Amino acid sequence: MSKSKRYEFKPNYAVLPGDSLREAIEYLGMSQVEFAQRMGITEQSLVRILNGEQKISYETASSLELVTGTASEFWINLEAQYQKQLQIEEQQKSKEALAAWLKQFPIASLCKLGYIKIHEDVVLQARELLSFFRTSSIITFDKDVERIMAAARTTAAYGTTAVLAATYIYMGIKDAEELQVAPYNKARFRAVLKEVKIMTQNPPKDFAIKLQELFASAGVALVYVPLIKGVHFNAVCKWLSPDRAMIVASNKGKAEDIFWFSLFHEAAHILLHSKKQIFISDSSPENPKEKEADEFAANFLIPSRHNRRIIAVSSEEELKELAKEFRVSEGIVAGRYHYLTNKWHKFRHLIRKIDWE
Repeated sequence: MSKSKRYEFKPNYAVLPGDSLREAIEYLGMSQVEFAQRMGITEQSLVRILNGEQKISYETASSLELVTGTASEFWINLEAQYQKQLQIEEQQKSKEALAAWLKQFPIASLCKLGYIKIHEDVVLQARELLSFFRTSSIITFDKDVERIMAAARTTAAYGTTAVLAATYIYMGIKDAEELQVAPYNKARFRAVLKEVKIMTQNPPKDFAIKLQELFASAGVALVYVPLIKGVHFNAVCKWLSPDRAMIVASNKGKAEDIFWFSLFHEAAHILLHSKKQIFISDSSPENPKEKEADEFAANFLIPSRHNRRIIAVSSEEELKELAKEFRVSEGIVAGRYHYLTNKWHKFRHLIRKIDWE
């Protein structure tokens, strides 16, 4: 039997490490006083360990190995499993509260998309979700959501609850961690945006990976995360570290003018605004920073001095000529035309759908 297998101990109930220690002391034929002396601890400390009132530390486990002849891994694993099971048993007592908490989340969608696993047991499902959010309890989760909403300076985004907004952000974080991203370089990012603007003319399926690679080369992790039920915004911008930013963009069934405008809007936040803030598109249209990002995105794609020319377009041929001149897709020009004229049906067929996995 291998050493790792020998000391693997995973019961589904809380086993007091002190019980195993008592058996070891009895087997050795020692009194508690003598055993404590050989361990170099007080008898009171030994009694607390036996009663589960004091944890077995790594130092204590090392001493136990020398005195009992049983490997320190056994004692460490025994203590770790005991503490874990105590926590699970405590959580079992509050199953009703956990079940109510879980109802806030699209569990099936998160499972289908590969972010979590489904468990029949309420406690195990709650632990799975807490692990996804990298937090230890409902209380710490609630505090984390409060911090996220405070950083975003909003409580909702077009009907999206704070919990679902946080869920979508964490989905993005999980995906962003899988990307290789260079340290952030502001000058490089500006150059990338100029290149990306020209790419808008290409068929949507042709630029998905290239777009990610370009952003990554400038220190920005661009991830495509499909919207989950209840989330009603287009994109999110967040700094993951001082030299690594993230943009989460929904690419499922999006009109290209909306997709590109949202992407450049979030890019503006990276270029212009605080690294401590989270920006959820569409969340606060009256916020000065949101207005500034809107203006940046609009003018980067098509400078506002051309708006009158766009309003005056009367034919599809004219619109296509303007798209060539501005070096953007026809759909972006059509989207600007809609915004300026409120004639939402005209040229609508020129706007392509962004829809890739």
